[in-house]
Amino acid sequence: MVIDVRYAVLYVSLLMLLLGGCQGLNTPSPQPPSPLIATTAPIWRHLQLRRRTYHTLKGLAELRLKAPKGGGTLDNTVFVLDRFSKVRLEGIGPFGQPLFLYTFVEPQFALYLPQQQRVYTGGSTPEPFDRLIGLAIEPGLLPYVLMGDMPLTRWPAPGRLMYLASEDLYYWEGAAPPSPWHYRVWLDPYRLLPVRLELAAPAAQTRLKVTYDDFQELGGLTLPYRITMTQPQTRQRVVWQYRDVEFNTEVAASLFEMRVPPGTEHVELKEERL
Repeated sequence: MVIDVRYAVLYVSLLMLLLGGCQGLNTPSPQPPSPLIATTAPIWRHLQLRRRTYHTLKGLAELRLKAPKGGGTLDNTVFVLDRFSKVRLEGIGPFGQPLFLYTFVEPQFALYLPQQQRVYTGGSTPEPFDRLIGLAIEPGLLPYVLMGDMPLTRWPAPGRLMYLASEDLYYWEGAAPPSPWHYRVWLDPYRLLPVRLELAAPAAQTRLKVTYDDFQELGGLTLPYRITMTQPQTRQRVVWQYRDVEFNTEVAASLFEMRVPPGTEHVELKEERL
């Protein structure tokens, strides 16, 4: 019997592909870190030390918004963070025109919109901030998110930590009084940093999802260069992408002052309780 060489080559190639596919199906799961951590205490200590190394962060970022009614991309957002108590975000248009200026000096936030000749101000509670910005979070917690941190001001008591072998991540769930949020947090078992978290209301309804990606080393600080914030209820998603970042450089206190032209309308946002 004569076998065509072409068919023989094809048969061998298919056999190799099948064998390769079978080997891929049998790829072993990632090995868990050794030793496994059973409590959150060492992670809380690690994150506290990380906070102490950070003083300021400034530079340029890209801001992308996706919502049911539309969205867009802002290539140039100038940002300045001073610890976790001060924030300045300034949106610059494609022709260098100012689009917005946002400042936060604990506990007050302000948003100036030049096109509307209007400045909005609000306090520390999440409802006015959510109504204006579209993020269900207290304005005082946003600096923590932009730093790739846990969005809480007080550390919870040490609790049980689970290792999820299927994801190769640690998982913690609990509360952090006096914060009203219920937290669900997934952590990298090697960096001991959060990579995903959810903030739920007391009724266990998830209000905000945050994902940290593209971790890079920056002067001794491990920082996620891409931060995604999603609100399941409104299907709104905000992606914050760091581009040029300076770590622990001097910043002027005057940067966080909200200065607007004379004649600007001032709108103070009050808490609206349902």
